[in-house]
Parts: sequence; structure tokens; C-alpha cells
Amino acid sequence: MASTREQLLGVAKSVAFEIPEHEIDDYEVLLARTKKTLETVAAMDDYQPTPDYTTTPRVDIHFPDPSSNPHNAWAWRFTLSSSTPKSTKLATKTLCLKDNICVAGVPCLLGTETFKDWTPSTDATIVTRILSASGTITGKAVCENLSRGAVSSTAATGPVHNPYARGYSVGGSSSGTAAVVASGGADMGVGCDQGGSIRIPAALTGLVGIKATAGLVPYTGIVSNDASLDYVGPMAHNVRDAAVLLGVMAGADGVDDRCGAGIPFPADVPNYEDLMEGGVKGLRVGVLREGLQGGVDKGVESTFREAVKVFEKLGASVVEVSVPLHAQARSVYSVVSKMGNHMGMLGKATGRRQAMLTDLYEKKGLPYTPEVVDKMSVMSKEGILSGEYAWQNYATVYPKAVNIMRKLKDLYDEVLSFVDVIVMPTTLTPANLLPPPHAIPVAQMEAAKGMTENTCAFNATGHPALALPIGFIPAKTDETIKLPASMQIVGRWYDETTILRFAYAWEQAVDWKTF
Repeated sequence: MASTREQLLGVAKSVAFEIPEHEIDDYEVLLARTKKTLETVAAMDDYQPTPDYTTTPRVDIHFPDPSSNPHNAWAWRFTLSSSTPKSTKLATKTLCLKDNICVAGVPCLLGTETFKDWTPSTDATIVTRILSASGTITGKAVCENLSRGAVSSTAATGPVHNPYARGYSVGGSSSGTAAVVASGGADMGVGCDQGGSIRIPAALTGLVGIKATAGLVPYTGIVSNDASLDYVGPMAHNVRDAAVLLGVMAGADGVDDRCGAGIPFPADVPNYEDLMEGGVKGLRVGVLREGLQGGVDKGVESTFREAVKVFEKLGASVVEVSVPLHAQARSVYSVVSKMGNHMGMLGKATGRRQAMLTDLYEKKGLPYTPEVVDKMSVMSKEGILSGEYAWQNYATVYPKAVNIMRKLKDLYDEVLSFVDVIVMPTTLTPANLLPPPHAIPVAQMEAAKGMTENTCAFNATGHPALALPIGFIPAKTDETIKLPASMQIVGRWYDETTILRFAYAWEQAVDWKTF
């Protein structure tokens, strides 16, 4: 091991600090003090929330057999319920969780082989709340590699297949959750969304998926990409189930600092499933012009426009609205995502007040070695490369992107001051074919084209957004294959009730499978 002096000079060089010769001894003493402080804290006991194994036992934990996993969507199976629930809101309901959500005592794969054998020691807040509402969790669902990517081809356990057409993508990164729920493997599921990762898989598999207002649902005990873009939310077959599950999970938990001003505590969360029944007569819908540009599939556009007419039949007025910056929102989001995710992947995320998953950082074996990086997906490798390049060459672009995100929020808010919701297609295309296993990097990245253009903006701005199935359209490569299309409904901050109201009214008026 290098001496303290050698370490001092190495660190100084890395930060362009040329220590004067006569000051080296002093800085060596100061660095030794820092080292002692670091070692003191490293030796302390960690402090994570502790689950109650007595009232919430984890039963029959096992890796799924291929014969019981037809879409390759399950990551780990078990049964988990509470003997002392506080409500019956989720009684009789089975649920699956995206495999970046911690369940104590159950291995977490995180879609990767860069590390193995990580078994979390804590339950996510949303797990505790689901159990308290009488829900039964029956397993973890496959997550894309390190929770990055909008194509269901990157998990180390293999591709996840679309229940409507084998060989087609489910989207990502909550790929397994969508496939499990859409195929009937669970009544409902929980996904996580850093750029569309709830809404995209929901859109491609005919589910309702909700990314709520920033911070409404605590992210405690869930593997983070970037705190400013992290969301966790419901995926379900219908609006009512999604509304009930959202209400169960929502509310500040006193741990996650994402739950800032304006977020209610659980006892004050609205009863969404009752409030959404008011209909939409007299309300206003804004069709976002820019949400229908940039390569939208003809089948998606025509189905979407017919779906919007249903609101008019229900008594709502429909107008076209415009937010020109929406066309560049993906670029702004990408800067924040790539540069923010990069710091997180390197274990350098700071400034947080939350429950840190320290055991995961230890498993990651940071700093990365070539052997670890080689096991990453193309999406993760590209993220590391782009993130490091950006910080080395465009460091001042990150704070500018953060400011432009706020500008984008203000522009959507301006439109939402005279319409009640903004609508657009959730994805620009239906599900794409899965890329071949050994496709070149560019081909693997382009397989996500058309997925995030309309979703990622609202991760950046924090607005609640809901994906609603609106019919079937032909696959781009084979018109005999019919795949789901989806409409995204976006509302004001803290106004989940209104987006649910529009979705529920549409769903009650139309059978999306025959629309």
C-alpha cells in the first residue's frame, strides 16, 4: 500500500494542486487526520430501517424455473404478506415489484452480472405500505441492466418478451413488471421511472401506468439512478386498480428528501378512486402539437386522435396547445440524466437526506475495473462513457440543463393554467422488435427510438403523467401482429385526481381492446 505521502501527492496531482515543497509535511499531517476520521466512520455500525420478519415473513424464496417464466419476466419468486395489516385496500391482490426495489432477505439482481449475491437488509417504504394494505407480494420482476434502457433486451437473465407478440420489446426499464402484469402473472405491479420506465412498458403492453408528481411516492429503499429523476409508481390493468395502489403508496415517509414541500403525509393523501368518478364534462383538454411530431407512427397518431374525440363526446372541450421547447426536452433531460446518473454509478452522489443502500455500494466494488465494465450492457457502457466525457468537457452544461428543466416546467404550467390536462401519445411507436443478441452498439441504442421522446420531459419537470391504453395498431414490421397504443395524460403538480378522472372517464366509455 502506498504511503500517506505518496497518496497525498497522487490525490493532489489528480485535482491539479501543486503542493509547495515546504508545505508537503503539513498537508501530510492534515490528510492523515482525514484518513483517521474516514476510518472511524467506516468502522461504525450502519443504520437502515429494519423490517419486522415476524409479522411479514418471506416464504418460499426461489429463483423461477423457466417452465413457470414464459416471458422471462420474473427475477425472483417468493410470497410476502402481513399478519397485521391496517387496511384491506389491496386484499386479494397479488403484486410484483421491479427488481430495483428492496425486499429484505430476497436477492436483488438489478438486471446485471457486474455484481452478484446482493440481498438487501431493508424493505422499501412502498413494500411496507403495500403489506399494511393487505397486499400479497409474489415476486420481483426483471429490471433492465442497472435499470437503464427502454428496450427489454439488456437484463443479464435475457430478454423479456412482449405478451402480445413474442420477440417484441416490452420497453424498459420496468420490463418484467409490465410483462408479468400484462400476462396475468400478478394483479398489479410497481415500476420505477427515470425517463419513462413505468409509462413506456405500460404503453407497450396495454396497461395503465402512473408517474406521479415529483416526491409524492417515497423512493426510500429503492436503487436510485439520479434523485432528481427518480419515481416509483403503479402499473395495473385498469385505472381503478392503479388509483388504489397509488393511494396506498403515496405520502411523505419522513426519510426520503424527494418528498418536499406540498407532499401530503399518508393520512392526508386523497382518496383517488372516489374522486376520479366526477366525469370530464366542462373540463378542457390540450393536445400538445409537439407531442405529435418527430417520427410518430401513423397508426399511433390516428388511434390517438380518435381517442381524443372520446373526451369531446364526454363533454370536455379539446384545443391544440404548443410548448415549442418540448421538442428539445429530450436533449435537456439527457444532459441531466447522463451526467447525474454517471455520478451515481461511480458512487459519488451527494447532498442527500435519506436511507442510503450502503451494502449495494460495497457490492459494486467501486471504482470499476475493466472486468466489471465489460459485463455491463451497451446502455450502461454508453452512459459511463458519455457521462465522463460530459463532466470532463462540458461541466457547466449540467447546471444550465437544470435551469432549463425549470423553464420547461414553467412553460407546461402556463399551458395548464388554461387547460386541465395535456395529452399526447405515450410512445411514438408501438413495440419494436427486440434487437439481435449481438447487435452492434448503435443498433441496440436505436432500438429505443420513439420510446422516450414524450415521456422523459415530465421526469425533468415533475408533472404527474399517466399512460392509458387506447387500442391496437399493426406492428411496424408485420401488419398481422397487433400491438397496444397508448395516450399520455399530463396534469398539474399534485393533481393526480384530474389525470385519473380523465383516464377513468375514457376507460368507462370505451373498451380499449376493441376501440
